[in-house]
Amino acid sequence: MKLTCIVHYRTLWGETLYISGDSPTLGSWDEAKARPLTYTPDDQWLIELELPEPSPNALSYQYLVRDAEDRISRREGLLHHHITLRRDVDRTYAFDSWLDTPPDAPSFSVALLDVLKGHSPEAPILLSPDTPQITFQVFTAAVPRGAQLLLSGSSDTLGAWSRERMQRMHHLGGGRWAVTLPYHIEQGEERYWEYKFVIQGISEETLQWEEGENRVVTFTEEAQGQDITITDGLAHFSSEPLRLSGCVVPLFALRGEQDFGIGDFGTLRGMIDLAHEAGMNALQLLPINDTTFTRGERDSYPYNAISVDALHPIYINLTQLSPLHNVELRAKLEEVGKTLRGKETIDYPQVIRLKEEYLRALFDQEEPGQQLDDSFATFLREEERWLEPYAYYCLLRDKHEGLPPTAWGDDRHYDLRRLRTTYSSVADTKTLLYHKWVQYLLHTQLTEVRDYARSRGIFLKGDLPIGVAPHGVEVWIAPELFHLEQSAGAPPDDFAVDGQNWGFPTYNWEAMAGDRFLWWRRRLERLSRYFDALRIDHVLGFFRIWEVPRSEVSGLLGHFHPTLPYTLEQWQDFLGETPLIPLLTHPLIHQEDLQSLLGRETLDDLVSQGIIYPTSEDKLYTLRHTSQQAYEDKTIIEAVGGEATARLLSQLCTETALIRDPYSERYHPRISWERSLLFQHWEPSLQEAWLKVSQDFYYVRHNALFRDTGYSRLSALVEQTGMLLCAEDLGMIPSTVPEVLHQLQILSLELERMPKDFTPHGWASPQLFPYHSIATTSTHDMPSLRGWWHSLPKDKRQAYLIEELGRSREEVPALLAQETLVYRLILQHYLTSPALGVLLPLSDWMSIEGNLAKQSPEEEQINHPEQADHYWAYRLPFSAETLLRDYPHWVQFIQQYMHHSNRSHRL
Repeated sequence: MKLTCIVHYRTLWGETLYISGDSPTLGSWDEAKARPLTYTPDDQWLIELELPEPSPNALSYQYLVRDAEDRISRREGLLHHHITLRRDVDRTYAFDSWLDTPPDAPSFSVALLDVLKGHSPEAPILLSPDTPQITFQVFTAAVPRGAQLLLSGSSDTLGAWSRERMQRMHHLGGGRWAVTLPYHIEQGEERYWEYKFVIQGISEETLQWEEGENRVVTFTEEAQGQDITITDGLAHFSSEPLRLSGCVVPLFALRGEQDFGIGDFGTLRGMIDLAHEAGMNALQLLPINDTTFTRGERDSYPYNAISVDALHPIYINLTQLSPLHNVELRAKLEEVGKTLRGKETIDYPQVIRLKEEYLRALFDQEEPGQQLDDSFATFLREEERWLEPYAYYCLLRDKHEGLPPTAWGDDRHYDLRRLRTTYSSVADTKTLLYHKWVQYLLHTQLTEVRDYARSRGIFLKGDLPIGVAPHGVEVWIAPELFHLEQSAGAPPDDFAVDGQNWGFPTYNWEAMAGDRFLWWRRRLERLSRYFDALRIDHVLGFFRIWEVPRSEVSGLLGHFHPTLPYTLEQWQDFLGETPLIPLLTHPLIHQEDLQSLLGRETLDDLVSQGIIYPTSEDKLYTLRHTSQQAYEDKTIIEAVGGEATARLLSQLCTETALIRDPYSERYHPRISWERSLLFQHWEPSLQEAWLKVSQDFYYVRHNALFRDTGYSRLSALVEQTGMLLCAEDLGMIPSTVPEVLHQLQILSLELERMPKDFTPHGWASPQLFPYHSIATTSTHDMPSLRGWWHSLPKDKRQAYLIEELGRSREEVPALLAQETLVYRLILQHYLTSPALGVLLPLSDWMSIEGNLAKQSPEEEQINHPEQADHYWAYRLPFSAETLLRDYPHWVQFIQQYMHHSNRSHRL
């Protein structure tokens, strides 16, 4: 079978066009194995491919450009060429256009095109092999819900411009529309056809013709009578930009009238009904992957997943499963569930205990291992790559209770062949199957909920955590993909002045790049099974990650990676002739500060023990134990005189100005050093020199490095998925991040109280948010809208009402006395912003109805990121069913907001 690809492209001197695709003939997406095309007159590039038998019946491919030095200078954008081949046809011609990324790329996502506009993918149509066929393909996201895309042209095959004979095109997915027709060119017939694409509205009388000149296809003598596929790039239609709205809620926080103390896939269905009735388009969740390790409160942290593939058993909807035949056990569990349901917050240990007890009893009752049904068998086969390691992990986790894989003896290193031999007993085999069976149930329930949401015009938005648990499956089976001696975190900000240390190992991106980030691409493919949109948690981690050595606790002792740190000689040049440079690589504390913090008696005692000792510089001291983890050792705690002193000494470890780079003999400036104790003792000239270097290091020096790094990593994700990708890009943002997000058309996150540029009043105006963004009033890591408003002093509230909401001074006193009205104005202000999406926490939607304020503003904050051991136990005060049944006026308020802001799901 032969395939001839022809594409029009005007190159610069020395450039060559290449083709890369999903078949071995095209290099299996390995760009090093891409095939060169041959230049022909009129800027046409051509390649003839011999496809071995048996060939796939479909190919996907892209073009790329290499310069004179064989470097890739340009690739096609997010769209791929696709061609369907007929096995009994000897030769097929593909006439291609270069596919640039559409200026409205988010509109091509599954969330917006398939769910909101209702254009689900159809199967391609093939004709019998004895009839030559011609396929026209074009990309567009402009076809409204209920409308159709048609093809009309000059030839008889294309209907001779007749309104009645236009050809209906089929959506094949991703905004690619196609129609396949039999064709025959009569003797003397013109060898070129003119044509255009047309949108036919819900009313068949309404036609929108493509803008611009007619398109033309010219048939070469060689191509006549052969199968032909024409890929025309983007259709030229003008359309109104989409505007959508939705709700953000953690699944665990939902209530249901039959839940068992936590939100689950059953209560999620009720939330979908609420969102639909309110006129919303989207429902955003926090991560729902399995976090089970100790089954205690620490497992409540949804961003500490033990598996990036497995769903959390705690979210199983027990009411959807078969009832237990053991009446006594069933009654007991239902009674416990009733008690848990009535609690104001989640009792995580009790809930997971109840659900596992039910599942194990049901597994013994159903005995799925005796005879696998077809769907379960298919699930086991298709998900084996991740499911088998996960099942063995669960088996060993419970055998080594509370211990990480590093303490599992012979099993600390993953060896599947050895595991299969060692754990082949009847009991172990049954346990392995149990864990796989639970995942099958979860997969089935969530798939059904996803389909239900789509049927109601709602898309589910998932969350891609930046980290994985250090004791989880991924680190156990592929430790080479992680830097295990480093912990991911975040530099200081207004919410955590000491920075954050999340405890996750950082990624070995260099190792991951070897197969073009296959680990990440698989991860997105799994998430796309359940979600049509995705929040990329801490997207800055794809550009650079804040690493904190495992030996430290405070985020202040971290550093960015990758970066370009300096040698000590360079630091000497920057800071001048000072003897301090070698000393700055360890904690360095002035005598006055030590006496102030510890008292003279304690200081003298610690100096006499050698725990604190003087340096070569007058009045400057350092510590014997320079890492914070040392002060958690019981022996050291006892030696220094107790936990209070140990905590102080641990904090003094952050008085280290130069942070050693773990990958080189170089040093980073400690972030926020100007707030350190020692900095206050420095001469102004030394302070000025330090600030100059530090400012350049954190805000200028690495911009190009961060840009290139982020683009390389994120582009691999963008090309992999049809999900609508949304970045969480808050915090300390390099100037190149917005550039890359814009280039890849990943939506940014906009938050009024966290402006990305300087503002005189301290907030950003929603009316200035970019279109390619998601706007929100708060996140799970900060106070709710009510909490933020309560935190503002009176003069700030007044200024906000006047300067941002445009209220007169005369109106302000009355508004300050009517909080609910203020929240209504704020939400209306957000909904009228230019942002593509406005997705607000449910608690902030509830703020517009005073009768729903059953919790204090402080209670509405889901997470406190400054608390490393925070217990994620938040529950909403109402179920979705209650809100729909008892507060219809509140739902109607939101419906009106949706209508007036043109954000209703009824597109």
